[in-house]
Amino acid sequence: MIYVIIQFVCIIYLMINAQFDHLDVLSTLLIVLSVIIGLLAVVNMRLSNLSIVPALKDRHQLVTHGIYRIIRHPMYTSVLLFSLAFTLTNPHSLSLLIMLVLFIDLILKSSVEEALLTERFNTYYDYKNKTGRFLPFL
Repeated sequence: MIYVIIQFVCIIYLMINAQFDHLDVLSTLLIVLSVIIGLLAVVNMRLSNLSIVPALKDRHQLVTHGIYRIIRHPMYTSVLLFSLAFTLTNPHSLSLLIMLVLFIDLILKSSVEEALLTERFNTYYDYKNKTGRFLPFL
């Protein structure tokens, strides 16, 4: 649960401190890309799998199609791109530090999820080796 709290605190901080009058082309493209990736993730994910905490439900199913074919955690990718766009509008030291904390938090949170998925699904290890955590091929 601590991962979720840290994640939301970081996102809220970055949004509140964003300077929308400094929204440039790159920031706008990052926001658009984050929305597209996030929507694809929701469309491809079974809603019964959706959870903000790193836990598996009883009927959890492994999703490996659509955006999940190339990215294991597209929702986190979406969050990172969205937050980076806001960070770029106000790149002072504290915003950069908060962005780093968010990135580390999502790495740790996704690691917990991956341990659970590896334990539950025999095919997860192979899937993990074929896809990027947050970016394709990384």
